[in-house]
Amino acid sequence: MISRRLLTLLVFALPILVITFGVVLGASSLTGALGDTAGSYGLFWCAMAALILLVIDALLLLVMLGLRALDERRDEEVP
Repeated sequence: MISRRLLTLLVFALPILVITFGVVLGASSLTGALGDTAGSYGLFWCAMAALILLVIDALLLLVMLGLRALDERRDEEVP
């Protein structure tokens, strides 16, 4: 059975990761415009790491909600 606590964690992590990705990518663009290429490069890869975590979080959430829906359907069929 999928715990409610884990689902709550995944749901709350989704908007946090979206905002993190946007802010860090914006900071990367800003530092690049100011001439700091090393800082821009580092922030860009931090933004990419946040994007990868965002995709992983969305996939885990989709799989867990699907498994939970299948589990509830099976419980309803058993008398």
